[in-house]
Amino acid sequence: MATKELTPSARSESRPAKLDVFATMREQMDELLEKFMGDVSLGVGREAFSPKVDIAENGKEVKVTAELPGMEEKDLEVTVSEGVLSIRGEKKQEKEEKGEEMYRFERSYGSFRRDLPLPCKVEVDKASARFAKGVLTVVLPKAAPAPESKKIKLEPA
Repeated sequence: MATKELTPSARSESRPAKLDVFATMREQMDELLEKFMGDVSLGVGREAFSPKVDIAENGKEVKVTAELPGMEEKDLEVTVSEGVLSIRGEKKQEKEEKGEEMYRFERSYGSFRRDLPLPCKVEVDKASARFAKGVLTVVLPKAAPAPESKKIKLEPA
């Protein structure tokens, strides 16, 4: 397809059809990202919410920190399953403005989910999480490495 065919001209009446191509491409990219990263959006369009996440690892533990401004502890769920840390939440935001001849009240509701593959095996039973001032911190102690080989003693028959 020639570049000229993709570039809308000022006299072209097929302009909306060409813009639909870009909308379709964006939808396809969104679907690919959702398959790769899980559903990470909150809201619609430009107001989508995807919490920023840091993952740090040292010799003893994996530490995950997520920025969740405006959220409350009761609206969060943190789970670990099959080497993946999942953070789910529901955000509710209300904004009210009043003036002499003005009144505006906006609400924003939605949910998000982040699935984060862990860099190593962890002891799920010893995991801990803390939520303070809009920051979620999850600490996952590393599991002891399994021995690569072991001599097995033969018992007499």
